[in-house]
Amino acid sequence: MGVILEFQQERRRLTAKRGFAGWAKRFPDSLNERTCLADLSDTMLRTLSQTGEGSSMLIHDLVIQLMGLGKGARFHDLERQARLTVMDVSLFLLDQMRFEIMRRLGWIENSPVFRLPILDLVERFPSVYSSMKDQTPGLLRSHPRYHEYQEAFEGDRSVFVRRLIPNALEAFQEEDNGA
Repeated sequence: MGVILEFQQERRRLTAKRGFAGWAKRFPDSLNERTCLADLSDTMLRTLSQTGEGSSMLIHDLVIQLMGLGKGARFHDLERQARLTVMDVSLFLLDQMRFEIMRRLGWIENSPVFRLPILDLVERFPSVYSSMKDQTPGLLRSHPRYHEYQEAFEGDRSVFVRRLIPNALEAFQEEDNGA
């Protein structure tokens, strides 16, 4: 049994190493099979959470490698179904990264997703997503628009929080420029 556990741990370590290889070239952060969204540096989150092809490709590459879809495989070279899966997982990760930014700004409540290893978020995407897809972290009472949030119909509160994402990205960027 110990040998099986060691083999599984080594497989996870190698999968994470392969998956994070592209990020390791770009960022000085130490990344491994236990790395969670909450562990990512502010610099990484700023880069990865931006809208644009550069950040999308970084996330796509991570997902492709963690899913084992081929060494050096490119998003556009994947078969249609694999591309759709990579897109779904990538968009989920991007959402969670943006929520992590909002958490760091002190805007939203903590979420268990922030402490799950990124490797698990990708490998167990169907089960993680199905349990989290309807759950958007709530706005904290200390946020200036909390009163509006409270007045919103409960079913619209997740939309309310998501509409704050552009403001959060801007505030997080300004935080970097002011430091």
